[in-house]
Amino acid sequence: MYKLIIPFIFFIITPIQLFADQNDKRLNYLFDKLVIAKEEQEINKLTNQIWKIWHEIDDPTMTREFETGVQMMNLGYFKRSIDYFDKVIMKNPNFAEAWNKRATAHFMMGNFDLSMQDISQTLQLEPRHFGALDGMSLIFIHTNQYEKAIQIYDKMLEIFPYSIGTQLKKEKMLSLSNKST
Repeated sequence: MYKLIIPFIFFIITPIQLFADQNDKRLNYLFDKLVIAKEEQEINKLTNQIWKIWHEIDDPTMTREFETGVQMMNLGYFKRSIDYFDKVIMKNPNFAEAWNKRATAHFMMGNFDLSMQDISQTLQLEPRHFGALDGMSLIFIHTNQYEKAIQIYDKMLEIFPYSIGTQLKKEKMLSLSNKST
């Protein structure tokens, strides 16, 4: 009887790690599948699963702050959203998605330099962060640096080589690059 109780007690006392972020072990499996996924629907399903993992947080206060920041950003209150993302980053500077969301808010405000700094931090924490890479390409497009945008799309195509959407974005940049030279 004691043999059954001890593992049960250990399981209850041991906290379950729900904080996922960019270090979650499930991500490697999903990224491996993403590299070979050929159908756009499958690519979208896998990227959605990755986004969900990147958003998982085990701290209820941090979850509220992060989600409030996302809501503020979606409503167009970018400065307020940045305040919330700042709080999350101060509590957990290794949470890549907080950096990415703050980069998005800066981008929406036209603060490309600040956005690029946050994108760089996101990519340092999660080099496969296709959302951050896409944001970086948008900054390069807005600043007429089409060759750099093409390089970013090449990096994204390493993550999901069969993404039609990314291939089309790259082709458009190649077209704009040729027109500007």
